[in-house]
Amino acid sequence: MTKTLTIQLSDELEHQLKAEAEKLNLSLEELVLQSLGKTLKLQDSDEEDPVLPLLGTLRFENSDIGENHDQYLQESGEQELKIAE
Repeated sequence: MTKTLTIQLSDELEHQLKAEAEKLNLSLEELVLQSLGKTLKLQDSDEEDPVLPLLGTLRFENSDIGENHDQYLQESGEQELKIAE
């Protein structure tokens, strides 16, 4: 069984969605339906992720890992080489 849903789009959003639908060779309706389906799948997969309860609970000495990750990788590699010797 299918249901009809009526939504109002801004002109800008309609323009963007139509352009994307054209790129993918889909109708506007097909694009919206696929997008809604993907959103639900992402939400379902997030709920099943066992790591999610740990988010925000872990603490690290270094807060600049993103900025200095190359340096930390180099230091880690050097420490492993010293241990191997």
